[in-house]
Amino acid sequence: MFNDGLRYQESRMASDVELTSDLDSFYIGEAPHILRGGPVLFRNINQLYVDSSDSHSLILGDTGSMKTLRFVLPLIYTCAKAGESMIVIDPKGELARKMSPFLSKEGYKNVVLNLRTPQKSPDKWNPLERVEKAYSADVDGKHAAVMQLNDLFNEVFFKRTDAKDPYWNESAGQLALGMALLMLALEEDLNMGNLLKWRYEKMGDGTLQKCFESLPKDSDIYQNLAGYMDLTAENTKSCIRSSFDQLVRVFKSSPALTEMLSSTSFDLEKIGETKTAVFLIVPDENTTFHFLATLFISQCYSSLLGVAEVYNGTLPLRVNFILEEFCNLPTFSDLLPMITAARSRNIRLHLVIQSYGQLVEKYGENAAKAVLDNCGNLIYLHSREIQFLRYISDLAGRNEYGRPLLSTSRLQRLSKNETLIFHDRCYPILVEDIPLIFEYPIELGTLIPEKTNEIVSPLSDMDFIDNEWS
Repeated sequence: MFNDGLRYQESRMASDVELTSDLDSFYIGEAPHILRGGPVLFRNINQLYVDSSDSHSLILGDTGSMKTLRFVLPLIYTCAKAGESMIVIDPKGELARKMSPFLSKEGYKNVVLNLRTPQKSPDKWNPLERVEKAYSADVDGKHAAVMQLNDLFNEVFFKRTDAKDPYWNESAGQLALGMALLMLALEEDLNMGNLLKWRYEKMGDGTLQKCFESLPKDSDIYQNLAGYMDLTAENTKSCIRSSFDQLVRVFKSSPALTEMLSSTSFDLEKIGETKTAVFLIVPDENTTFHFLATLFISQCYSSLLGVAEVYNGTLPLRVNFILEEFCNLPTFSDLLPMITAARSRNIRLHLVIQSYGQLVEKYGENAAKAVLDNCGNLIYLHSREIQFLRYISDLAGRNEYGRPLLSTSRLQRLSKNETLIFHDRCYPILVEDIPLIFEYPIELGTLIPEKTNEIVSPLSDMDFIDNEWS
């Protein structure tokens, strides 16, 4: 302790040895087999150090900070060398383009879902397929299917607009739920294309009305459809139809997207059992399809939890969710439970954001702080957000004279080769020259994977004609 009135401070920067003491290492010039993958946090000449623990990571850097080249692509590389599965949100398709050939050589099942240009997507995903499988299993499966449908239509109908009067969205969602349950009971294929056919064809030609009248009044199907079918005020029914049409317009206007969502070309459950890389390409200039990305991630996570239960609560193969531009996606309603429960299931989250303010705006101050608290790695590259810089400066601590170890001015002016790392319980450390992906022994791809020359018959506009109300 000091005797001259100065208060002693424990804060200091970490040494290289302290940071690397619990990290795994490999040599960048080789083509290594890594036991467990993770973000690269330190470099000593050609020796790289990886956090292979079950910690989640938050990577923060504004545009131009090279977070993708320095951390995201190398993260995919190390996870691939360790044989771990990954689910990647991929704005622009850059990650799939660069890494798909390498992953194929490493023996991965490569899945590419292209929401940017769905007509070129090599893979398909039917968000209703899990519901169909559960419904056909047994009585418990039927109950699970209804719950899954409720969750799915909550994303599609209830959460996508900030309607002042939620009645119309809720009624449209209830109508969709009733039609979906009717399709299951009739053993029709449950997909978005067929749901649209019931709305624009079978509702118009009286088929839906006849089915409704034949249903037992105490059945779930009848009760969900009754909210619309029993209405006598045509103006009210017209408004419900209009709400329905508005919310499914994204599917109706894109037959290629409807085709892409008509079936699933891979097995969600296998992601946690065999090494798989799923790239979900989303437009970064248009948020129209972003709700599908959130829906896909939520569905994957839910599916993996089910697989983990089969294996006594832990997946046999670690799965990494690598979520680029995380704050551009619609909110995950279960984000905090997801973060806190994932580690014990052998699932890691790597959230990549441009600013902390985006996270606060999307999830609120308390939830944003909880995300920071639950990420074992905070990787800071650059920001000009004063409030966040103050937080980072306070987090780093102060010296014995009460001065910050890292001032907000210093944090604003990190060189492009510098990165500030907060790792687990280690003191903070400012590292240099974490290698860009171009230094790794890997040949990067040049083309986004596309589907083969199979002949696809897209749904025609005639499939969507509203015979009665167009």
